[in-house]
Amino acid sequence: MQMRVAKEKDGLMLSQLLMQAAADVPAWAVREAIKKRDVRIDGVRISGDVRVCEGQEIRVFWPKSVVQAERKALPAPDIVFEDAHVLLINKPQGIPSQNEDSPLEGDSVLTRAIACLKTRGEKTDHVRLCHRLDVQTGGLLLLTKDDAAYEAAVEAFTARTFQKFYTCRVKGCPSREQETMRAWLRKDAQLSRVAVTDYPARGAQEIVTAYRVMEPGEFARLEVELITGRTHQIRAHLAHIGHPILGDDKYGDRAINRQLGLRRQQLWATRLVVHASGALAYLDGRSFSVNCPF
Repeated sequence: MQMRVAKEKDGLMLSQLLMQAAADVPAWAVREAIKKRDVRIDGVRISGDVRVCEGQEIRVFWPKSVVQAERKALPAPDIVFEDAHVLLINKPQGIPSQNEDSPLEGDSVLTRAIACLKTRGEKTDHVRLCHRLDVQTGGLLLLTKDDAAYEAAVEAFTARTFQKFYTCRVKGCPSREQETMRAWLRKDAQLSRVAVTDYPARGAQEIVTAYRVMEPGEFARLEVELITGRTHQIRAHLAHIGHPILGDDKYGDRAINRQLGLRRQQLWATRLVVHASGALAYLDGRSFSVNCPF
């Protein structure tokens, strides 16, 4: 992979830049490329993670297993429900919901959905995502096929009438069987991470996350309801209370992740309950669910 550092990426850590630029490449591959000096900046091999500068040319030689995976044909999306107005997909881990810079290019849930519909001869001009999941989070993701359905979905998500439930496994087990937690989250866009505090802070937004312990133990299984929908909210909020999600290196316990051999975070959007009006009123009250792979 070859790229040039854009102005808005100036000062970003090399690892963060690569994870943003190659969203379908797993984090372990980024770390391995840097560790093995398979990254060159302006033709010079880099021996560690460094900050990049605007205009620098980056060239990366990905591990063979990653290159082979990229050459394979993209699989069709796992469709959970579909009708004339909506498309509900069980998103796999490791691909973005939508590529930020070029939404209609590369490998993403959106491009896979559009490619699938085109093979059937359907029009795709108005196919859009209604919400997002993190690259390494799998599960239910809603797309719409027309403007009226999109407007109804966005209105419902904005009003927080849709109910979004996730299943995850965490380090340890919360002392309370269930709880609705409130905190404040502040986003650092440059570092691509967030910080959670128990008190308001400048630039922070209130977050509300509810959980229920499904299976207690050393690595408990939780059902989490995302009441507000902020960046990395579930991952950061659970880590903040001392129970990070297994497999999550950004906010979690890397030592335990390595001990358990986990390279992907154990977080899945497993249930979506529709509460909507307008063009989606016919789906009001419907509940859709999928099983998580862990």
